Amino acid sequence: MMFEVTPDPFPHVILEGHFPGPLLEGVAAEFSHPSDPRWRAYGNAHEGKLEGPPEMWGLRTRDYFDAVEKMTPDLSASFGIPDLSMETIGGGHHLIPPGGHLDVHTDFNRSPDTGLYRRLNFLTFLNHDWNDPGGRLELWPDADGEPIVISPEFGRTVIFETSDCSWHGHPKPAQRWRLSIAAYFFSPDPPPGYSEDHSTVWR
Repeated sequence: MMFEVTPDPFPHVILEGHFPGPLLEGVAAEFSHPSDPRWRAYGNAHEGKLEGPPEMWGLRTRDYFDAVEKMTPDLSASFGIPDLSMETIGGGHHLIPPGGHLDVHTDFNRSPDTGLYRRLNFLTFLNHDWNDPGGRLELWPDADGEPIVISPEFGRTVIFETSDCSWHGHPKPAQRWRLSIAAYFFSPDPPPGYSEDHSTVWR
């Protein structure tokens, strides 16, 4: 299956209802209570979020990742990136509390586990009836311009290339909990314009 890739502000795909609703409802039900000490908490001037590592995932979450990994050949063909492989480091359950945010940034660009180059982000949202003006994903151009703004509605999946100019985030805080699940794809070849290894770069 080939996906229609939109080139601007950087290559990305938005899928509606790609995964079965019952699967995603099951994934959402496996999100632990925010007080669970296994959450990895990130709270600073640039971000406020909770990240759920593998020890917090249930069967439906693992079913989701199995389904995502099976998409690897189609993602390689659609984005023109050979030899992709999925990793979940830094991914898994993402839970943003009311008032939490993620400033616009580019991501760390090498896997600490395999040394491969980060090439795609794969996000699925798990929020019903999102009418909050905050918490929306923004994809920004490298220079001046306006972002593409994407509401984190239940069942919506966003896949986008990662590079030194793939600026993205959800900088406007929401007033409700925001749930998503994420995986990342890496390859032996660096993205175009690669210059050096780096961690997250905030805009």
